[in-house]
Amino acid sequence: MDRLPNALGLLVVLLVGLGAVIVPDPPAPLGTDAPLGEFSAARAAEHIDVVAAEPRPLASPGHTAAREYLVGTLDDLGWDTTVQEGIGWFSPTDSPTRRGAALSNIVATLPGADPTGTVVLAAHYDTVTASPGASDDGIGIGTVLETARALSDGERPRNNVVVLLTDGEERGLLGARLFTAETPPFPGPMVVLNHEARGNAGMPLTFRISSPNADLVRILSQAPGALADSFTQTAFEALPNDTDFRRFDEAGLHGYDTAIAGGSAYYHTPLDTPDRLSRSSLQQMGDVALATARTLTVTDLTALDAGTDVVTTTPWGLLHYPRWVEVALTLALAAAVAALAVIRVRRRDASAGRIAGAAGVALFAAVAAGGAAFLPWWLSRRAVPGLGSVPIGEPYRPGFYQLAAVVAAAAVLTTVYVAVRRRFGAPAFAVGALMVVAVVALAGLPFLGVATPLVLIALPAALGVLVAEAIPQRRSRWRIVAMAAGLVPAALVAVPAVLASFDAGVTFGAPLAGAFVAVLFAVLLPLTAPLLPREGAAPFAVVGAFAVVACTLLGGYTNRDGATAPRQEELFYSLDADRGDAVWASPGRPRSDWSAELLTESPTPLPDRFPWRPGTSLAHGPAPVASLEPPRVEMLSDIESDGGRMVQLRLSSPRGAPTLGLWVDGATVRAATVDGSPVDPGANFGFVFTTASTDGIEVRLDLDTTGPAEDVEVRVADVTSNLSVVPGYTPPEDKVVVGPAVVVTRSVHP
Repeated sequence: MDRLPNALGLLVVLLVGLGAVIVPDPPAPLGTDAPLGEFSAARAAEHIDVVAAEPRPLASPGHTAAREYLVGTLDDLGWDTTVQEGIGWFSPTDSPTRRGAALSNIVATLPGADPTGTVVLAAHYDTVTASPGASDDGIGIGTVLETARALSDGERPRNNVVVLLTDGEERGLLGARLFTAETPPFPGPMVVLNHEARGNAGMPLTFRISSPNADLVRILSQAPGALADSFTQTAFEALPNDTDFRRFDEAGLHGYDTAIAGGSAYYHTPLDTPDRLSRSSLQQMGDVALATARTLTVTDLTALDAGTDVVTTTPWGLLHYPRWVEVALTLALAAAVAALAVIRVRRRDASAGRIAGAAGVALFAAVAAGGAAFLPWWLSRRAVPGLGSVPIGEPYRPGFYQLAAVVAAAAVLTTVYVAVRRRFGAPAFAVGALMVVAVVALAGLPFLGVATPLVLIALPAALGVLVAEAIPQRRSRWRIVAMAAGLVPAALVAVPAVLASFDAGVTFGAPLAGAFVAVLFAVLLPLTAPLLPREGAAPFAVVGAFAVVACTLLGGYTNRDGATAPRQEELFYSLDADRGDAVWASPGRPRSDWSAELLTESPTPLPDRFPWRPGTSLAHGPAPVASLEPPRVEMLSDIESDGGRMVQLRLSSPRGAPTLGLWVDGATVRAATVDGSPVDPGANFGFVFTTASTDGIEVRLDLDTTGPAEDVEVRVADVTSNLSVVPGYTPPEDKVVVGPAVVVTRSVHP
């Protein structure tokens, strides 16, 4: 059999797919001399350099300095700038500890000339502990301020424009909730452009758009360089992250959520510094934000409630179409695969039983491919815990681990196919594999955008095979041309989809990448089947295993200690004032010899030491007792009422800790307020609250008690982040400590 045409067709298809991922260079960052009407990354970066000069968690000096700078900058632009103050609360579903804070949102307004609504440019200005936050969310701050400056240049926009820099995003999207709970600065519809980061580089992706979205998608598609994807909107819900967009969407506002995700090992760490932030990413995010905002400022915002579109990014720009088209294309894929199955059965190339059996094996192989793609990085982290970042477990240089994931998935698929080929036959397996793709696409139809990437890959391929089947057997080369033609659009979508999967990181992205490799493998089978042997799966398994091991070892070598940015540690200190002893603690296992010397005990929950993490297993070890005064509890009143007690107390920190916590044991809290703000009550009640006030906080508790008063115990804590207060503590010279915490706890019986 002449296999050359098949090999050439496969080569062309793969080259087209690889060409699709060799995208044009991102926009060159514009300097400070750029025209005033354009977005300049250099001008935006000047703001980032200032606000990211130091960490700015709630109630910190850096937080205050950033707020003052931002207010002054917006005042200088001539916008009407105010600080919206209030208290925000978040009640996690996975913890009884409520999270609250005293907040200061920054709201600047530019009234429109003839407004139909308001365009909101949003980002958050707080950070996690110890992180300068140049990307999270410095890139959002820089984008918003430079966009606001450009919009201020020239004629006043038709619609109102608001700059919203929220506070307390890192504590539970608190500032966004506060903004949406109060009367907006302008009446009418609002469209929010929210800007975020889960890394310090990469292409900005609009990964969530409010619904209905047809007009919003159309407007976004007019912005040069815009990237968006409906599939990502659904996939994002599986990630342990969220943004202020959640609160805007819940409040019924229109909006876009845009972020970068490359370089995610730097996310939420002390290494998120301005010098590490990609200026090209900043330029592209700003270009899209400015172009989209300009279009929205001249759009009738009262007419946005129309239709739902599916959107995806292709090499030639955004592709979007109505939701019903996604349904129709998915049904067309199912019909095309069914037609192929009928043709195979009628021509006796395969039986219905063999096709069904092959589909079952193909489904197993796809699942196995996703698991195999996950294994290289998972095993590497198990062997060397310090390889991954603390917040999300990502390597600084993920390239070889990504390659290992793709190779592992391809090796599993090839091995399984060669092993079962003789049992089911190549025609049956080719149809069965496509049948699995079609069924998964049909199952994904209830979720916006899930079916689209599968359909865009598999439908052209299936139609190409159907055309090939209509060509006489003697014209085999034309049959191959028809199949290859159907695979070209498939490759243009599938290969970038594999690469884009890693935007979620290696940990979460590798299984998804493995699944897309399985889809690509399925559609390529008509071309690749003649190139693969009829038996002898062992060599593929051995070669694949060696290749995966080689890629994994290269990943370890390129990420070896000292070859990258400093490795990361996570360390907490807790002093129990009642017992007079202290511990070091950290989630999971020690990550290096340095932390192993401190964390000598196996992981176990430490609810008394860290009351807000009662179920978290923490590696721990004895620590020196620091001379730290515990939080004070002043009983203001205690009144029996309605079968319970009304307790009023003041909680304060003699050491000036901005974060205070309280947990109640032995009673159900029927109602509670902190500094006059109501908090969700309940059993196992607890809260942490952050404030810049040095006077402490006043707490009122309505307790439903069933036993003696002495059975009621209140555990209190205060939290800071400077580990140097611990006697003998020496920071690691070649590492960085992420999210440090110094906790002092005590118990009282009110």
